[in-house]
Amino acid sequence: MIAARAQALKQLKEDGSEGDTYDYMRKLVCYTSEEAHSCVQKAAMICMVTIRILASDKRGALQGEVVLKAMDEDVENGLVPFFISACLGTTCSTAFDNLDSIGALCKEHPTVWLHVDAAYGGNAFICPEFRHLMKGIEYADSFNMNPNKWMDVASDCSCMWVRDRNKLQESLAVDPVYLTHDHLVEAVDYRHWCIPLSRRMRSLKLWFTLSLWGVNGIQRYIRNHHKMAMYLESLIRKDPRFEVVCEVLCGLVCFRMKGEGDQLTQFLLSECNLSREIHLTPCVFKSKFIIRVSINYFDTRESDVDKSWGLILKHADQALKRQGGLHDTDDNMCFIHRTGRDVEINMFKLYDETIPIMLPPRE
Repeated sequence: MIAARAQALKQLKEDGSEGDTYDYMRKLVCYTSEEAHSCVQKAAMICMVTIRILASDKRGALQGEVVLKAMDEDVENGLVPFFISACLGTTCSTAFDNLDSIGALCKEHPTVWLHVDAAYGGNAFICPEFRHLMKGIEYADSFNMNPNKWMDVASDCSCMWVRDRNKLQESLAVDPVYLTHDHLVEAVDYRHWCIPLSRRMRSLKLWFTLSLWGVNGIQRYIRNHHKMAMYLESLIRKDPRFEVVCEVLCGLVCFRMKGEGDQLTQFLLSECNLSREIHLTPCVFKSKFIIRVSINYFDTRESDVDKSWGLILKHADQALKRQGGLHDTDDNMCFIHRTGRDVEINMFKLYDETIPIMLPPRE
């Protein structure tokens, strides 16, 4: 985003627009999906630019026409679109934005930088059968994926590709005398590629993994996770008490318990995690509280999935038994915090980002 901002500011100055750098910055607008990772919003805060969070479709994917409408509105109001962050594998549901339609817009607006966040989903593209999900990738100005999320690489490890490295370097280049050396022309100086002046040797972790597994080994690894995710989806669909919320495209399965409201699903999540027999993560998708199961272990088998599903069913039975006994008074709900061997129960206000653990009414 810093590189995109520098490119946009340079273009505005060359066009002879009135004002100084800070006047230009007030006009800059970036765009992303409501399903995008929070790092995009943080980047906008750091760059001090306006960000528009756009609605996704029912599958969680951002469509080009939604971006076009927002850009046209901003241009009419004297603002300058300069950056779009598209997702290939969203954090919540592993949805894939319509990169083909979004990229076509950027081609019509050369000053708009298209960044592709494929932190999780990008790992799947090592398998040819998943590559249709990145249709339109040729429009990207930069692309990021995290091998530590689905390639059995130790955290943290991020791979970034940029179309024009000069634009990235120019936006971050600082050359004090004490950092000069005799190899400025021959060497690639990565202090101009990022905010820190030095970098850890993360690429060595990736090299070891590729050497250990090889391409075929990593492909088997990812294909097995997808197969196990599809198997879990089939188990969930067989039980009428549950619903699969999002399409299973990679190794992530999103589901919830049927019924009005989110109480049953919230209680199920809490019971599962407090049992310490299984760990599940939550998310809110289209105003629904859902549970996410990510298949990540390198040797996951159907027997592992069966065991996990059995534990979920056990706690689902408990949730249904207590369905009529949950209490809710004046928008306050009962929360439980486990500290060592003790259990503390307190009353807290229910906020959007808080995960409640509902208990039966006090006797």
